[in-house]
Amino acid sequence: MSSPSIVITTPLLDSLIHPDTLAERLGTKRRTVDEWRITGKGPAFIRVGRGVRYAPEAVDAWLLSHQRTSTSEEQ
Repeated sequence: MSSPSIVITTPLLDSLIHPDTLAERLGTKRRTVDEWRITGKGPAFIRVGRGVRYAPEAVDAWLLSHQRTSTSEEQ
């Protein structure tokens, strides 16, 4: 007989975004999100075990940091 598993939940943990979800919301591929993380061009991330998650606030800050007023502005 196996023992029941314990599920730990917190507001922060519940709000974390999976890379697949982030890619879908941004209209890009998961591989692109992974490359941004590897090169440091993407939002700050949290490593949970071997996985990666994104805090909504980090994604918002990253998106706002890419705000431009013209297409001629440097990235």
